[in-house]
Amino acid sequence: MQAHIIGGRYALRREIGHGGMGVVWEAFDQMLRRTVAIKRMAPQNVASAEARRRFAQEATTIARVRHEHIVQVHDYGIDQGSPFIVMELLEGEDLESRLRRVHQLPAAAVLSLLRQIGAGLDAASAAGIVHRDLKPANIFLARNACGESVKILDFGIGWTRHEGSDDPSSEPSSAQFGTPAYMSPEQVRGAIPHPLTDLWSLGVIAYRALTGHLPFSLSDVRALIVSICTDPFPMPSSFALDLPPGLDRFFERALAKDRSRRFQSARELVSAFAALCDAATRRAKILFVDDEPDIQLLLDLHFLKKTDRAAYELVFAANGQHALDELRRHPDIDVVVTDLNMPVMGGLALLERVPEVNPLARTVIVSAYGDMTNIRLAMNRGAFDFLIKPIDFQDLEATLVKTLRHVEEHRRKARSNEENEMLRRFTSAAVIERLRSHGPAGVAASEALEATVVFVDVHRFTRVARERPPAEATRVLNANFEVIVPELLAQGGIVDKFVGDAVMAVFHGPDHLDRALQACLSVRAQIETIAQRAGDDSPYAHGVCVGLSTGDVLAAGVGSHACGQLGYTVLGEAVNAAAHLARAALPGEILVEEAVCARARREVKFEAGGVRSVWPRSEPTPVYRVVRSEPSPPPLAEQPTVAT
Repeated sequence: MQAHIIGGRYALRREIGHGGMGVVWEAFDQMLRRTVAIKRMAPQNVASAEARRRFAQEATTIARVRHEHIVQVHDYGIDQGSPFIVMELLEGEDLESRLRRVHQLPAAAVLSLLRQIGAGLDAASAAGIVHRDLKPANIFLARNACGESVKILDFGIGWTRHEGSDDPSSEPSSAQFGTPAYMSPEQVRGAIPHPLTDLWSLGVIAYRALTGHLPFSLSDVRALIVSICTDPFPMPSSFALDLPPGLDRFFERALAKDRSRRFQSARELVSAFAALCDAATRRAKILFVDDEPDIQLLLDLHFLKKTDRAAYELVFAANGQHALDELRRHPDIDVVVTDLNMPVMGGLALLERVPEVNPLARTVIVSAYGDMTNIRLAMNRGAFDFLIKPIDFQDLEATLVKTLRHVEEHRRKARSNEENEMLRRFTSAAVIERLRSHGPAGVAASEALEATVVFVDVHRFTRVARERPPAEATRVLNANFEVIVPELLAQGGIVDKFVGDAVMAVFHGPDHLDRALQACLSVRAQIETIAQRAGDDSPYAHGVCVGLSTGDVLAAGVGSHACGQLGYTVLGEAVNAAAHLARAALPGEILVEEAVCARARREVKFEAGGVRSVWPRSEPTPVYRVVRSEPSPPPLAEQPTVAT
């Protein structure tokens, strides 16, 4: 039977795959005499202008990036009204098929995947491209002469930087949803695409590959969306698997709901995972520095005999200068055991240089009994311990055990900054900034500021709290706060406090009013998007009521010194006005006073909101609504993905 020719040169041979967007064929390029893969648009989609646009977008998006870990596009055309994409032909299987077959992968295999996928994502990010549908089915494990190589597939709903501005309401592709189980909180909310969204998806892929489970695995798509935005995920350690220690901390960061707390690049994520794998398998690394020619042989023979206690990797250097080179070559050296008297650079000089190269390593000095003066000098300069020549190997091992214990403790202290980030979750950002700038005494000080104050209130939450069980009511409120707070912070706002069912944020500094307006618009857009996607019974269906006011405020430390209860907040008419405007607002409204309309510099539209009873026991006053043309997202499809 004669092969079907498309585009005047590609002879179709056999169908090798299909999905919602198209059918993939193996074909023969009659012009260049090579085998290729051709993705043809599915017949049922040809009549759709939007489907054709997305199909063409996939070709142009991939063509912008030439990278070994992104599938390459050779050609694009239309044959008898049906678009097609010509790509390199890959032999192998996708990661989804692999995981369904083997369920889990060892950490070393996951690290290899992360390195290759991460390299491809970094290349896409550098070109201004966000994939938005990264999942195992779109990760292909291509067989080649050297083994397997990862290829990222299907940029059909990819987003490029030139598609939209920084305005969330201008996002042109809200109809393009992705695969919920691998989507970040900001993606399901309809936020402007960002490369960190793809890194969340990469974190989900790693989690599933290691544990055999998804971090958020509800079968109901609407409930899954709410869970991604609101709920914690099971820690890998809870599955009782043989996994590298430290994975819980890794995934707390990789899957942080606030994207500013995540790894900020694929390279950073991969490096952190690689460090975990290394820590799980590495032996303590000891650098011995001595110019005696037989010292290496003696130590090798001694530790070789003790195979049951071979916990050390040995590195050798003949003098201090060579030792510095080895420290740079091996940044994970734990202990330096150095002789005092050596040519070129002796032990005392090396002792002073070690902290410059490796501040976590500890130095043990070796010398003879008759050199106690130098030993005392070394101890005064920071040596951790000393050994006497000739070395007693039992004493050496005891000293190494003690020193390594100290090194590990030192490493834990060095990681304390990361652990102290927990403080920020439970302490007002205003207090932290005040302490950073002025010290503890500065919290009680006060100053006048020009600022914009925003109150974002969850509509009718009082009724929710009255009608629902406490845990369910709290989940509704926190689900909304998980959307609201990141958008306020993204525009430089400081969340001053949570007042019942409202968030109070303060914006000051350059363009504080415009940044506050932008934050409010973003909050409203994302709440409305996720409410439509998650359904009428979701926590987001209540809507938010927003009040905004600008002017002079008093920033001050308030509270009781006697009881040790102090806070740092802002006071003034703008605070009261924003709170009352939020109470007067209807769901979805952002209410402001006339002064805000006059001072706003950005292209923000206002319309008269009528006369409202804003201030208690006062006459109704005119208010204004912040409005903008915002495309509504389509209803959520029943299928968990709308792009293949």
